[in-house]
Amino acid sequence: MIDIYKGMANTWECDENGHLNVRYYVAKVREGLATLWHDIGLTRSVRGAAGADMVVLDKHLRFLREVHPGQGLIGRAGVLEVGDHWMRVYVELVNSHSDAVAATFNMLIHYLGTETGNPEAIPSDVQDRAKALAMELPDYGAPRSIPLDGPSIADSGAPSLSDTDDMNLHEISRGLIHSVECDDYDRLLNEYYIGRISDGIVHLTRRFRPSDTGKERSLTKYGGAVLEYRLRFHQPLRKGDIIVIRSGLKEVLEKANRMVHWTFNGETGALVSSSEAVGITLDLEARKVVALPEERRKHLETLVVPGLAA
Repeated sequence: MIDIYKGMANTWECDENGHLNVRYYVAKVREGLATLWHDIGLTRSVRGAAGADMVVLDKHLRFLREVHPGQGLIGRAGVLEVGDHWMRVYVELVNSHSDAVAATFNMLIHYLGTETGNPEAIPSDVQDRAKALAMELPDYGAPRSIPLDGPSIADSGAPSLSDTDDMNLHEISRGLIHSVECDDYDRLLNEYYIGRISDGIVHLTRRFRPSDTGKERSLTKYGGAVLEYRLRFHQPLRKGDIIVIRSGLKEVLEKANRMVHWTFNGETGALVSSSEAVGITLDLEARKVVALPEERRKHLETLVVPGLAA
């Protein structure tokens, strides 16, 4: 693997749970990918001349350890597979103080025309340089609870926004895509898909309690964290679009919940991204995962929506 990113967890990138928010893991990896493309010869000028860009269509994330404000991070990358117009890239973010892996990313990235969205051939010399970075997926980066095989919800007939009206899903986010959130082609950056979910999750989790006065989230010693995530991207959101996210509980486990989030274009009603996450309750004092109280678990089981998938 090669180093593609070096930085740190800033205080303003950390959330109410005292650790780096998921969107900034994604943002740092996205930043590092620019270095990877440069190092294998797929520079910004090469991509611009070809009228194409590397676009993440599927990514699997595992969050192995917390990252706290002030801790340094190093991003390291290798290549798992190379095709004529795609690559599967592995990146891990390492805590530079402990050299422990904090998070892993397994990403399917396609080379697509910026105007057409059609696959473009990756130059052969670029493919050769990418293959020189070939590696095997480490065990700690492999899927644990969310498999990579199996069809997407979009493959079996993507739901529209109106289709979800009677599905007992909860709308956790609704807003406008701003220019500062977009890339050079006015496409919403990856970190804002997961970031909007992160900002909206409170509207889902408040329903996870039999009663909620609004004080629990700020006064309790318990918080939340995500252990594993998979995001699939079906079509881009762009500057000026309305984003709507509707979410539901897929499964309740002893110490974790499986949630599904569907992101829509609020104007067209089209599904633009689907994701599944495994979330846990975190003791913010001991910094350990805790089991759900029996009363909470039984309440959660009444909220499960059958048949949810990403």
